[in-house]
Amino acid sequence: KPGKFELADKGTIFLDEIGEMPHSMQVKLMRVLQEKEIDRIGSSRPRQVDFRIICATNRDLEKMISNGGFRLDLYYRINVINIKLPALRELKEDIPPIFVHFLEELSRDRNRSVPTVAPEAVELLKNYAWPGNVRELRNIAERAMILPGGGVIEPGDLPLALRISSACPQRQTEEPISSLKDLLEGTERRAIVDTLQKSGNNRAKTAKILGIHRTGLYQKMKKYKID
Repeated sequence: KPGKFELADKGTIFLDEIGEMPHSMQVKLMRVLQEKEIDRIGSSRPRQVDFRIICATNRDLEKMISNGGFRLDLYYRINVINIKLPALRELKEDIPPIFVHFLEELSRDRNRSVPTVAPEAVELLKNYAWPGNVRELRNIAERAMILPGGGVIEPGDLPLALRISSACPQRQTEEPISSLKDLLEGTERRAIVDTLQKSGNNRAKTAKILGIHRTGLYQKMKKYKID
């Protein structure tokens, strides 16, 4: 049975997350790129192949080279044309249309109408740091499609971690935390205060953005002594 490189003969092969490739596999890949030949399993005769290769990674390969995690010779072999794609968090204005694209794609697969996205939810999406990049954005779009709703994706349809992270500014100082409970409560309080400020102290809007009931907001404001 032909392998991936043989199937890519006279074509293009895409290797995703090449920075995760074990060192033993890097050696084998280097040989394929140098010799332009592969060995089928169970065959004693090498086969010539001719292909283009495209690689992708979110790792710093140069740093990995200095740490011994990636081969220098392989790096120079694959780094002919380097295209650096910015992280999703650097493309804030592109996040809403990409999110809608995923919603349209998922709606076609499920034979459903495409939901709209509430402005408050759009702002949360734009302000989130997106450590998982586009994959995380698609995952959240799929999650929002699964949850029951009235055709509009509201802040409450987004994960709690995203709502808190987007609403709460980054901590500027590393004050000591005595317990996980203190950390969670401190984060929750900052999220409420910051969202109140952004909404012009509109408590109904604040509760909607944070995805909690207005009564729950009042209880938390009382708990944290927020006027």
